[in-house]
Amino acid sequence: MATFTALTTLSHQDQAEALGAALEEHLEPTGVGVFELEDGSGDWEVGGYFAEKPDEARLAVLSALHGARPFAVSRVEDRDWVAQVRRELTPVTVGPFVVHGAHDRDKIGANQLSLEIEAAMAFGTGHHGTTEGCLEALIWLRRRGFALSNIADIGCGTGVLAMAAARLGPCRALATDIDPVAAATARANIAANPRRGHIAAFEATGYRHPRIRAGAPF
Repeated sequence: MATFTALTTLSHQDQAEALGAALEEHLEPTGVGVFELEDGSGDWEVGGYFAEKPDEARLAVLSALHGARPFAVSRVEDRDWVAQVRRELTPVTVGPFVVHGAHDRDKIGANQLSLEIEAAMAFGTGHHGTTEGCLEALIWLRRRGFALSNIADIGCGTGVLAMAAARLGPCRALATDIDPVAAATARANIAANPRRGHIAAFEATGYRHPRIRAGAPF
């Protein structure tokens, strides 16, 4: 089954939000998104998502009424995006760590610290600068004699940072995320990887969860 998208841009937030509301009211899409573009232009994108091809004449009327550029309509075929991402992810080496998927397990050297991650729909594959930077910080601290004894990985995604700390440990770690899918992904990854110490992964919002407060200081 195909999905259709209809995308346009406007210069002002209030116009974009008004067009998004009109799109939802008059064309009944399966979803509407209104986002500021991250290219520094200050423009806003309005997108509608449809199970069937939308009426382009009605889209043209809406875009004209709201001062938007003409909608660009595209057909998007169904695809297993998680499977595609897994295939395309290459191992990331940060110091002694290698963050990789199961499909690259045989490429890891005997003296490297394997962090095997199945990302699913959670953040943290080592390809983003924030994850890489945090891994470098853990290595930097360890090399300077700082004991990693009690770690909190808040917003853990895949749980990769808690696992990395436990590989350098021994230590205790809490890995928490607001997203239940991410928390479940972290638990699965933790179970599949060797570690020194104990890691508990669970769903939590922010820092006020009783288990986080009871486990402090970190």
